[in-house]
Formats: sequence, C-alpha cells, structure tokens
Amino acid sequence: MRRVLPDEGATAAAAAELAALLAPGDLVVLSGSLGAGKTAFVRHLARALGVPADVPVTSPTFALVQEYPEATPLLVHADLYRLLPDDPAAPVDLGALDELGLRELRREAVLAVEWGDRFAEALGGATLRLELAFAPPEAGAEAEAIGEDDEARLLMAEGVGARGLELARAVAGTPRT
Repeated sequence: MRRVLPDEGATAAAAAELAALLAPGDLVVLSGSLGAGKTAFVRHLARALGVPADVPVTSPTFALVQEYPEATPLLVHADLYRLLPDDPAAPVDLGALDELGLRELRREAVLAVEWGDRFAEALGGATLRLELAFAPPEAGAEAEAIGEDDEARLLMAEGVGARGLELARAVAGTPRT
C-alpha cells in the first residue's frame, strides 16, 4: 500500500492515523535512505500518542534506544543502524540486539525501529513495515504528485498478518473492508 505525503502535515496525519490503532506488542519497522523521514515519522507518532511538544523526539542513533513513558501506550524508539555489519551480506549480531532488551520491551510497548529490517524476525516478527522514500522513478504518477518538494515523501506500508494489514491500511489511508 502506498501513500503520497506531500508535506510535513500529511506525514503527521498518517502517523496520527496509525497511532489511533497502536497497542503494546506492535512492531513498526521503518526503512528508507538517510534523510527520508524515518525519525520525523516517529516524532509525529510520538506526538499523536501523547508525548508533549517540549519533549525532544530525536533519532536514537547513538543511544540506540529511547523510551517515551509519556506516550499511551508506551513508545520505544530504536535505531539499529550502528548494529548493521559493514558487509550487507554478513549476518547481523543478534547478541547486541539481546543486550538492548527490545523483545522484552515489546511486550509492554509499541516498538518503532529504524533500520530494523534485518532484525524484524529476531524481534518477534514485524507487525508493520514502513518505507519512506524520496520520489522513486517507479512511482510514476505518484512521483509527479510529489514533484520537487523537499518535504514530500512516498510512504509504502506492508502489514504482516491480520494485525499488520489493519495497521498498514490505516497508515496508507486505505479504507478497511
């Protein structure tokens, strides 16, 4: 499922639509190139879950994990970029993942993980995979809708299982059937 996010307001709206359905145990894996808007999406998600505007929501690239107890439900934001091996064909270090305790945190929180594609199964399987992209060539008419605007993004949502599909439809703005 795809959705054009022409500006920051549209990104906030998509995040709010998703937030309305999130529950403890949900895993949202975010991917996309550097600067594509993964952290901005999580920031809007945090605000929609009740994190006040005066609480900074930034990329946990160096801390790796940031908890937002102000969110309802609890939001845990992780960035696993630094755990990825230099060689894309090399296996990921699941021991480092265990040290972060993300599987345990998932039981009581919504887990939003940037750069988490290769760790999704180890985290218990993805509920929702989101990819944010600048206008890719294959987007066709969607690329034209995005145009040259630096704020515009293409959001691609893939749900895993019935729960994931429900969340993917919500974030993509697709009516539920």
